Amino acid sequence: MLQTRLFHACAALARAMNRPVPKPTSEVPDVSTFLTKIGRQCSEHAELYENKWENLFMWDGPKLKEKGVPVQQRRYILRQVERLRQGEPVREIREGKKSFFGGERKRKETVAKWRAQQRQSA
Repeated sequence: MLQTRLFHACAALARAMNRPVPKPTSEVPDVSTFLTKIGRQCSEHAELYENKWENLFMWDGPKLKEKGVPVQQRRYILRQVERLRQGEPVREIREGKKSFFGGERKRKETVAKWRAQQRQSA
């Protein structure tokens, strides 16, 4: 039983480590173009990758952290790299706009205060 579990765990790990690196396309010929296309000022980190296509697909979160990439950009870059690996088109995903009235938990309270303030000022 134990040997079987170890065998399956090793096979899954080997499969995860041997993920394919897609070839550069005419739309995305190099790393700097990819980082520019995905937006969110990720092109600032183009020199970290040394414009090597393999670095873009082989580096993981801890490696990018070591290079000094902020958490939000690190997660965004890794998510976009995985989308490219899956064959999805490269496009910028804009950050969501914050609501004027706050989050879901405090929205009723905030709206009530705002309406009361509007009534008092009118």
